[in-house]
Amino acid sequence: MSTAIGIVTTARTRFVRAFFGNFFTLLVMAIAVSQWAVLWWLFPGAMHTLPGVLQVGAPLPIYLLNRTLAARTQRRWRVRTATSGWVRLYYATAFTSLFCAVFLLLVGILWLSATTFVGAIAAHAGTAHAAFAADSTIGTFCRWLGNTGLGVIGLMFAYGYSIGQHRLKVVSLRLPLRNGADTLNGLRIVQISDIHIGQNLKRAELERFVARVSALDPDLVCITGDIADSPAADLEGFLPILAQLRARYGVFAILGNHDHRTGADHVAAALRRLTPFTVLRDEHVSLAINGHPLHVVGLDDRGYNWAHGMPHVPYLEAAVAVLPPGEPILLLCHRPDIFPQAIAEGVALTLAGHTHGGQLAVPWFNGRVRNLAEFITAFDRGLFERDGSYLYVNCGLGVTAQRIRLNAPREITLIEVQATALAAAA
Repeated sequence: MSTAIGIVTTARTRFVRAFFGNFFTLLVMAIAVSQWAVLWWLFPGAMHTLPGVLQVGAPLPIYLLNRTLAARTQRRWRVRTATSGWVRLYYATAFTSLFCAVFLLLVGILWLSATTFVGAIAAHAGTAHAAFAADSTIGTFCRWLGNTGLGVIGLMFAYGYSIGQHRLKVVSLRLPLRNGADTLNGLRIVQISDIHIGQNLKRAELERFVARVSALDPDLVCITGDIADSPAADLEGFLPILAQLRARYGVFAILGNHDHRTGADHVAAALRRLTPFTVLRDEHVSLAINGHPLHVVGLDDRGYNWAHGMPHVPYLEAAVAVLPPGEPILLLCHRPDIFPQAIAEGVALTLAGHTHGGQLAVPWFNGRVRNLAEFITAFDRGLFERDGSYLYVNCGLGVTAQRIRLNAPREITLIEVQATALAAAA
């Protein structure tokens, strides 16, 4: 039995690694098929007039076009040349088509299920004419449903690409901290994450973010990774703006997977040269807050792939082992997968980012928001608590790939430490 479980686990691990290792190629392929499917839905008459080979094989040239445009965009980014508005518009419509195609697939499943059910009843009752009328009604309804769904999705994505991606939200929380809530009562910790300095960030935007953080009068500012987006990031131009962040006990920064893609040593050196921040790469510092200790541990980014982080980091275990027991620990880790280990090590508060809150999300039941980040981690966004330890996953200030945010606004998090007695009374 254990052998069979081991084989299944190994096969699953290999599949996951292969999938995420080729994710972007698969994504471009899926988008090409989706673009063609949406064209078929919108213009069925015109599509039927095309030669059969083109009807079947058209996704291939669309895929090659998309790959060519993506490669061209990457070359322009490397020399810090802005992508043209027409190309961005094409990317936006292509990305939107992926979600439209998924919706049309669901409509198709509904149509097939309904017609099969009606056909079975008609065959049993011998009423072919009634079945034909019912099929026509079902087809008309599904066509209306498909068109309405595409219109709604189009409007939602238009909002996400325009108004939605400019929204900035300040989330305020009051939390008790294990081993330190009473002594650190009132401490104001501000977290920002996933700034993504690059083609998708303007200087005026970063200046606005810095001003909003400063207005919160922070005691501590924590930046949880992905400061740079790619090797084309203009760190010399943007980091002096970020360097205007100030906090009574300092600004602490860690690196994310995009910083490693840019060059971890390069980003860390630029931060140390152009800002007064403390950069933690598998390092920890001990602060005295009004005479009381707070230990800040910063983990360097590591993971299996761009999506998943390491669930266990030996450095965290070693760092906690040398810290005085019974004192509060603040952990900075770019990816939230570390939370189970943080709980086991007695960490009071873990701050993470990476997920962007999915960037695309839809309201759900009980006030929950379902989002794309749920496909890569159980800790997708917001606050989590287990056994007295807290994790907060920030939705980030920047965007990557697509300039879109839908029900996942850019975020600054303010966490005010609350005394245990006050927390119990709340």
